[in-house]
Amino acid sequence: MTTTRLVCAALLTLVAHVGCSSNSGTKTPDAPTQGSAAAKITVAGTAKAQGASATPLAGVAIAAYRNGDETTPLATATSDTQGNYTMDIETGGVAIDGYIKATIASYLDTYLYPPSPLAEDFTNASINVVNTQVVSLFGTFCGATIDLAQGVVAVEVASSTGTAVAGAAVASTPGATSYCYDGTTAGIPDKMATVSGADGIAYMLGVTGSASVTATKSGETFAAHTVNARPGTLTTTIIAGQ
Repeated sequence: MTTTRLVCAALLTLVAHVGCSSNSGTKTPDAPTQGSAAAKITVAGTAKAQGASATPLAGVAIAAYRNGDETTPLATATSDTQGNYTMDIETGGVAIDGYIKATIASYLDTYLYPPSPLAEDFTNASINVVNTQVVSLFGTFCGATIDLAQGVVAVEVASSTGTAVAGAAVASTPGATSYCYDGTTAGIPDKMATVSGADGIAYMLGVTGSASVTATKSGETFAAHTVNARPGTLTTTIIAGQ
């Protein structure tokens, strides 16, 4: 596997698990923003360091938060020697409109935002972390300089049934400095591409702060949702069709 593919596969893997539910590897959560939820849901997955290979990573601090409260986690966990973690979250009967944060020394903090609030178990919430060298190389392949004083957002554009959507253009409000898409070979960005390829993967570079993300394609409608792209971090999410 080339260095190019290694770098991009790391980010693609990050995106691919953001919206998975416990019942399907492709289905995205479909709870309304203020929808009901089970009294307790389980969030679980595996933490891995992405580089020359994907290596299970122990000691990753993982926490779930509701949007608007970054100081009081709903639940916390630490990945074990196999990289696995599990959190049980008391919902109060309300779908979790929030995110998962992963932190470990020598890697960028990673934030995972589902495309809609979680109302059921989320057991494919894999955490894949990267370091600054990987992100810098990725910027090179996209034909852009990564400024870690700004945020980087990786997304997958998916249909309402969870399949990747080709030919979609992503956008954020406020706008990104630049947008990048995988090319005809999955996992490898093409700085000349202007829409998503077969894997539906896109990247928003230079997005900072609260941003609404969405996608457009003729004949398709996609739901917008908000992520918070923090400086010096990697944010991942799915843009889901309606």
